[in-house]
Formats: sequence, C-alpha cells, structure tokens
Amino acid sequence: MKIPPLPLLLVITASLVHITAQAATTGTLRFTGQVNAGTCNLAAGDVNRTITLPTVKISDFDKSASAGSHDFEISADCESDIRNVVFLFAGTPSTGNAALFANTGTSAGTALWLAHRATSVDAIPANGTAAQRSRTIATSNTKAVIPLNAAYYKIGAITQGTLASAVTVSITYN
Repeated sequence: MKIPPLPLLLVITASLVHITAQAATTGTLRFTGQVNAGTCNLAAGDVNRTITLPTVKISDFDKSASAGSHDFEISADCESDIRNVVFLFAGTPSTGNAALFANTGTSAGTALWLAHRATSVDAIPANGTAAQRSRTIATSNTKAVIPLNAAYYKIGAITQGTLASAVTVSITYN
C-alpha cells in the first residue's frame, strides 16, 4: 500500500500542531543575601584577667621611680579578613599622677604604670585622649598580639601594702 505524498505530509503537519504547548504564566526569581565582614574578640583568657606583678620592697624605690616591671601580652582572635585591631585602654587616673592608673589597694604612694612594648617602651597614660590610650596592632594568622609592660610607680611616700588597679581594654577592628 502506497500513501500519496501530499496526504502523508498533511498528517505529519497536523500531528506537529498538537505537540506545541503554551506557558500558562511566567515568573521572575529574585535572590537576596548579605555578606558581613569578619569579627574579632579578645582571646578568652584575656577577657577577665588578673596580672600579678612581682613582690617589691619599699627600698626598691630608693633609686628609681618604678619597680616590679612585668611583661605580658593581650591578644585578639580574628577572622581572616581582619587586618588591624585597635586596643583602647581606660581606667581611673591616679590623684598623685594622672598619667598613671589609680591604686585602690592598701599601699600608699604607689600607682600602676602601663606601657606598650613596641620598638621602644611607649607609656599608655590613664588621663590621655583616646588616641594616646590606643594602640593599633596588625593581625598575623588571624591573631593580634599586643606586648605590654606594667610596673609599680612611686607617686609619694610609699607604705607597705597591696597594689590593686583596674584597667579596661576594648577593641575595634577593620
């Protein structure tokens, strides 16, 4: 049985018309999100930390205004995009020397001296401006470590007793 070519062509064309479909509706997908900068926090051991200065004698101040110097570090743990950490120190200035931090302990005539151990020792004044009380430290391997030094400082006639001083450290970062 031979089918003439024209009717065959019409059957094929008619079957193609039924295959095409139309979309009922179209829509747009919108996507939103946010990328935040990393964070940085004081290392867990530095959040509420007690720094114990070495015991000194009153006679240690006979030839020097300071005694009992003690080196220590404070660090911040940061995410990989943080490049710099600014450490800001604050506390009550001593009445005997406002550049020093007040002693609330029982030893009269003493205050706390705090300094950044950079290439040279750079005092951090209790009564300074925010810029004078701040130090910027570059991060290395997601950590910023500031080397510090603290000591007893003579501000008057020294008596036996304790030195107690509170210094608050806060950080900002970028």
